[in-house]
Amino acid sequence: MTLSEIKDLVMFQTNNDSEDVGDYLPALEEYINDAYDRLVNVWANTHCGTEEWPWLQEEPEPDTTETTETDVTDEVTEEVTEEVTEEVVTEPWTLDVPKTPEWTHKYLADWATWLVYRNGNPQKQQRGYAFRESFERMLAKIAGEGGANGLDENGNRILYKFFRNIPR
Repeated sequence: MTLSEIKDLVMFQTNNDSEDVGDYLPALEEYINDAYDRLVNVWANTHCGTEEWPWLQEEPEPDTTETTETDVTDEVTEEVTEEVTEEVVTEPWTLDVPKTPEWTHKYLADWATWLVYRNGNPQKQQRGYAFRESFERMLAKIAGEGGANGLDENGNRILYKFFRNIPR
């Protein structure tokens, strides 16, 4: 899922239209990046904001503008239209699609949904608890399986589980 698809899912889960996403920005992107940082912390035992684990940010559209120039030669006017594309510079260490497994992307929207609901009245907070619990169960599952450390060199799950809270 891309960041915009995750935002649309949050809007759907909070019973809002996708067109209303502007009302929730930039807080919504911060909520999704908070969830991504928590996920990366459990998955890879690190935090976002590095070259290996960049923050989520939408890829901006390149700015395409047309310029018209007029050349006058021998009393003939010829219009030349050129298309100029400006290169968009994104912030360093950002990407549009999370680097974690695809099955974890939906849970980023669950955490962001909880953060949207927690700011409301007690009834809205009650609706958000299910999304919070869903995200926390996913984190517990990843931690129980060892995250990225629980995979062999081919990306297959190692058969034994990693246990937490056991002194070494």
